[in-house]
Amino acid sequence: MGLIGARRLTIIEAPFNLGLMPPAPGQEPGTRFAPEALRKSGLHGLLEPDEVRRVEAPTYEPDEDRTINVRNIQAIAGYSRNLADEVERAIRSQSFALVLGGDCCILLGSALALRRCGTFGLLFVDGHTDFYLPEQSATGGAAGMDLAMATGWGPEELTNLDGLRPYVEIESVIALGNRDDAQRRQAPISHLRDSGAQYWDLAALRRAGIEHAVRHSLEAVRDHAVDGVWIHLDVDVLDNEQMPAVDSPQAGGLTYGELRRMLRIAAATTKVVGLEVTIYDPTRDRDGTHARRLSEALVEALVP
Repeated sequence: MGLIGARRLTIIEAPFNLGLMPPAPGQEPGTRFAPEALRKSGLHGLLEPDEVRRVEAPTYEPDEDRTINVRNIQAIAGYSRNLADEVERAIRSQSFALVLGGDCCILLGSALALRRCGTFGLLFVDGHTDFYLPEQSATGGAAGMDLAMATGWGPEELTNLDGLRPYVEIESVIALGNRDDAQRRQAPISHLRDSGAQYWDLAALRRAGIEHAVRHSLEAVRDHAVDGVWIHLDVDVLDNEQMPAVDSPQAGGLTYGELRRMLRIAAATTKVVGLEVTIYDPTRDRDGTHARRLSEALVEALVP
């Protein structure tokens, strides 16, 4: 069973990179080129979406003079509302929304749309927890704080858009695949494992078995009477040797086979309303090899 099933499919391109620091002086992050690279790899042709929408992003700014340690905070807020409009439109029309980002903070737009539409769970598949406050960040990148902000932690400018904080209740979050447990500065936020979320780091996920972890967690989230589930997929959850085209590579990670199995299990056990793909950086994939592999995996997971 695929994630789409018999539903319509809307691809929403989100060429966004304002949630990342510059990879080098005078250079902008390459995640904004991901939608075009995935289209070129054949993803759109293989999926044959009913509709393709695009939410253009502002010009990248490093924002080194920020007063709050979140780069481009106002621009991210505006973009999140624009992206939320498109995701909300797809959800209300009962079309499966595939959002192609872009850096991880596109989650704020998707999560805002979910909150506008009801109460939703979040399957957060990521090599990092992204559950930090600005005072803990060494980069000021919202892409490393997106889960915290989506669940109500952080500056009001991003956590309370439309007065709807939190966009997702922490008890309705399932975090899978984290393998980054670096110590951060002290702040009034717990580690994700102690937050109330269903938390399975990579080691625990493999010990328990992917099927058990996903099914058990989704059953717990359904107890919160959610209207559906959204999937956030940061491709740095994949093994770095299989997907090196990311901004924060680290050793180890899921195989493509494990990722496909995870998504298929989610499709078989609950109503998934959409999926966002983040952090793929085509400037680190000059011949498009990894775009093609990622596209093939997405098609296998999405199509029945």
